[in-house]
Amino acid sequence: MELLSSFRVLDLSDEKGSLAGRILADLGADVLKLEPPGGDACRRRGPFPQDEPDPEKSLSWLACNLNKRGLTLKLASGRGREIFAKLVETADVVIESYPPGYLAGLGLAYDDLVRIKPEVILTSVTPFGQSGPYRDFKASDLTLWNLGGMAYVSGDPDRAPLRISQPQAYLQGGAAAAGGTMIAAYYREVSGEGQWVDVSILEAVVHTLMNVAPFWDVNQVILKRAGAFRTGLSTAANQRL
Repeated sequence: MELLSSFRVLDLSDEKGSLAGRILADLGADVLKLEPPGGDACRRRGPFPQDEPDPEKSLSWLACNLNKRGLTLKLASGRGREIFAKLVETADVVIESYPPGYLAGLGLAYDDLVRIKPEVILTSVTPFGQSGPYRDFKASDLTLWNLGGMAYVSGDPDRAPLRISQPQAYLQGGAAAAGGTMIAAYYREVSGEGQWVDVSILEAVVHTLMNVAPFWDVNQVILKRAGAFRTGLSTAANQRL
């Protein structure tokens, strides 16, 4: 039996959080992707096979949405919210990546979901989290990649920083969301209580640099871009990427 075969997940997220649902689906969860009319915007982003745009064949879309079932739902409509509430009754986890406060404006905040399903887990993936001075700021993957510090150590040392082609910051946020959801699921198994998992993509990016910040404190070395090598494994040796 797969690890999460008894779990049902409602995935409302766009590309900022889609990887979280993909990871949970790979672990056996029944993940239902809820897309707005017209489909998720990521369906229209390439690359596409033979460079022929097709919303069913976007490789970016497929990479983060395999093993999910799909349903079109207009959440902003009254009927859409009624259907969603019925789905929540059968769900263990809800994943979303709307701006902070959006679901509350629809009457679907965490407290509202708890009234429908007391033990439900809500996982929210946003650029800067649900609180703090940046909570309402919008941010692209490139913004978060740079603001989190990853660009400083990406690329050749004698050139400007580079960004990896695919949206790495969003992928880091999705992976962190999957991990946080798993922890909340374990806690629910032992306590019977659900949780609201608040994921800041910026914080997820910063966590990928956990070896960079303390390197100065330990070795008085500032890690920098090293081209095809991964720095920070030691002061004497680098590893090819």
